[in-house]
Amino acid sequence: MDAEFSWEKAQVGCPNCSELLTLRPGRTEVWCQRCEAGFEIREARSPSNPDRLVLLLAPKRAGG
Repeated sequence: MDAEFSWEKAQVGCPNCSELLTLRPGRTEVWCQRCEAGFEIREARSPSNPDRLVLLLAPKRAGG
């Protein structure tokens, strides 16, 4: 992602159980201790507003 975007941390609910997860720059994955699920963190431009950065959580692949 471009260096023009800057963020310190973001807090989102786990897609499985709504436990609060803290995302930080440079991290590529996050683990939910409550439901014991791992997620990959991806950065993307917002489709509705390309000037905004959005963070996406994708289920972590087995073995990865």
